[in-house]
Amino acid sequence: MSGQAAGACMLGVLPRVRPAAAAAGESKVRTYRDKARGCFMGAAIGDAMGGPVECQHYKRIARKFHDFQTFLPYRKPPGLIALNPGYALDSAAGNVTDDTYIRLDLASFLIDNDPPYTAARFAPWLLKRADFSNWWRVAVRPLQRIQSGETTAAKAGLAHKQGGGGGWWQPVAILYAGDSKAASAVTGDLCRIWKAPLEQDILSSVVAGQAAAFRAKATLDTVVDAVLADSGPLAKKLFTRSVEIARKAKTRRQLFEMLYEHCLVKKCSKDVDGPVPPRVVPADDHDGFYSGILFAEQQPLALAYFVYGQGDPKRTVLTAVKGGRDADSIATNTASWLGALAGESVWPKPWLQTVQKANIKRMDLGKTANDLADRALKNGTVRLDLL
Repeated sequence: MSGQAAGACMLGVLPRVRPAAAAAGESKVRTYRDKARGCFMGAAIGDAMGGPVECQHYKRIARKFHDFQTFLPYRKPPGLIALNPGYALDSAAGNVTDDTYIRLDLASFLIDNDPPYTAARFAPWLLKRADFSNWWRVAVRPLQRIQSGETTAAKAGLAHKQGGGGGWWQPVAILYAGDSKAASAVTGDLCRIWKAPLEQDILSSVVAGQAAAFRAKATLDTVVDAVLADSGPLAKKLFTRSVEIARKAKTRRQLFEMLYEHCLVKKCSKDVDGPVPPRVVPADDHDGFYSGILFAEQQPLALAYFVYGQGDPKRTVLTAVKGGRDADSIATNTASWLGALAGESVWPKPWLQTVQKANIKRMDLGKTANDLADRALKNGTVRLDLL
């Protein structure tokens, strides 16, 4: 013992020693924060990269946009959608769409409030605090019905048009990182404002997988397992079908061909144990709008692209984007799984810089990710023991 330490002990004061447990805890918090940013920024990257090619056939994307490797500007043509509220507001490459604007409102609700997080609290908060100017207008309707007293937050989704809104929910996974069951339960409750049972089930399973991706020993396979374990009968069939295709595909083109052949959906039951949707015969090519917003298609495609990407950020996100259909929402969740699994460093620095800079006048994406992590640590909802 040094003379200084011995003197301190003689005075009855123990020397300051940094416990190994405290150091380990700090390391877990740093890792958690990195993965939270990876998940949140990944969602924005997927949204911004998918926006300019949204609602298109994969063959049209290959013809009109060639072999792009990063963000595209929003231009019509060759894009099909003009800048407008409820989509993107700026033509510069890296701008996000309404998926991220709405996700920011969900994040603000979670950051500004203590648990519990329920539909009954979320709906009035949105009606009072949310900026609906760049919301997808369809998503505002159930809130208006709740406000008028026509329905309740818990039941609004039962009569609402299904589909859309799949890319809003990563903040719940960040808040409940490591705890798949809690993330699933909270998501399932909150989304009742918009969703009937099947889409509640699909969406809560997506978020369960994102929460599982934060765990210390997580892999692509354990994330898929977490999604399937949380899924009801129909969702499990749909996810399993797409994952099996992704594992068989040898090339991106082959992957798109098989997914279009077997996984496109035009109509679907609202029941958790409903029948598999009828097969859709895909167009060989299409030069106009060619999309689908039902979760029975959208989320299985997102998981297939995550599996096919094999942990490589460019292979993962560019595949999700070039697959077309509801490309921004699909790529949002594909990238969220990977970001939560591998952390912010998985994303190419130019991608992170572009998406942060392009949107900074309207939102600080990095700050929101940090604030979500702060709230999770304050709540004690993040399972640091599993990270």
